[in-house]
Formats: sequence, C-alpha cells, structure tokens
Amino acid sequence: MTGFGPFFTKELREILATWRLYVLPVMLLFCAVASPILALATPYLISTVANLPLKLPDPTVADAYAQWTKNLGQMALLVVIVSFSGAVNAERTSGTAAIALSKGLTPAAFIVAKVAAAYVLVVVPTALSTVVMAITTRVAFGEAPLGSLIRATAAWLVLALWCVTVVILLSTVLDSTSATAGLAIAVWLVLAALSAWGPAARWSPAGLVGAPSSLAMGQDTVWLWPVLTAAVTAAILVGGSVLALRRREL
Repeated sequence: MTGFGPFFTKELREILATWRLYVLPVMLLFCAVASPILALATPYLISTVANLPLKLPDPTVADAYAQWTKNLGQMALLVVIVSFSGAVNAERTSGTAAIALSKGLTPAAFIVAKVAAAYVLVVVPTALSTVVMAITTRVAFGEAPLGSLIRATAAWLVLALWCVTVVILLSTVLDSTSATAGLAIAVWLVLAALSAWGPAARWSPAGLVGAPSSLAMGQDTVWLWPVLTAAVTAAILVGGSVLALRRREL
C-alpha cells in the first residue's frame, strides 16, 4: 500500500480542519450527558404529560444505559453515516483523488487510509463520551457499573464501524454525496428490519442492532457471531471499495 502513511496523515489533518471534527464528538457528548438525565426525568415527564396519577417505577442505571444505547443507535449512527458520505466521491469531484493517485498512491492505500481515519474519528470520541456517560450516570444515580456500559457501547461501536465501511463503498461507487447518504441510511434500515428475524440476528451484523440495548439492560444476548460476521464483511466491503476505485475513471 504505497503512500498510506502520508495520505493517512493528510486525512487526519483534514478532519482537524473541517466540521467533522466537531459534529460527531459533540453529538456523542450530548448523548452522554443527556441520557442519564432523560432516564431520571422520564417518570415525571410521563406523569405530567398524561396528567394522571400514574405510579411508575423509579428509574435505574439500566434505564440510563438503555437510553444511551438508544441515542447511539439513532442520532449518533445517523451522524456517522452523513459524516462520511462524501469521503471518496468528494475527492473525485474536486480532483484530489486523481492527483494523489497519479503521484504513486495506490487505490488500496487511498481506501484504507480513508477507513482508518474514519475509524479514529469514531473510536476516540466514543471512548471519551463513554467516560463522560459513566461520570454523569454516577452523579445522577449514585453508581455506574462499567461492565454493562462498556459491553453495550462496544457492540454499538462495532456496528458504527461496519456502517463506515458501507458508506465508504457507496461513496466510491456513487457520484452523489446525497445519494450515498440516502442509500447508506436505507442499508441501515434494512439491517434494523432484519434484526427482528432470529437467524439474521444470531448470525449476521443485524444482531448488533439490538445487542447494545440488551447488554445495557444486563440481558443475555448473542453477540459473538454478529461481531465476527461484521468484521469479515467489513473487510470484504473495504476490498470492494478498492476494486471499485481501480475501475473508476478519475
């Protein structure tokens, strides 16, 4: 992969200089702070809106963790998809890709550097936000068991990284950033629908859609095969992106 190091550095510097540095981390931090507070306030909000003398159970840490995974699986994952929808086609449109590839950068190095930089942008803020989530939960509930929080967040992180490889492939194949984002969201929705089907949930990345919530609630769930199949298919998607870039006219 000739040229990987310099191009990867260029990608990281580009992230530091663009809106992508702020949008995803801010969203994750918002989820980390808001989730325990929302879980704590939910019984009061429901009883107030319903205007009925409802006696709801007191919220627990598990409720805060479940709210955290819900926010990750909806808002944060959408931001991940949109953030990288122009990763490749924007470079082709601007001519940057043609210049870089004409100077010795291989298509494999180009794609892998894109994926690696995207992974850094997802993994680092997720780790920091998980720490903030633990602190906020401890302040709100007086405790914050780390085991279930880390397992639930890790399951979501694997799904988010898998989605990154889907977006990179679509961005390589398609010319439109909006079409890339739209189709990637469609893939996400199909995966969510498949998660309701037992075999898909057990053996495919679709199982990662519901796994974070189950793990957050301390429930037993199948996660090993979904993680393994996500890793294998992610590698295949990256390979597909490399082949697609080699065949595209720049």
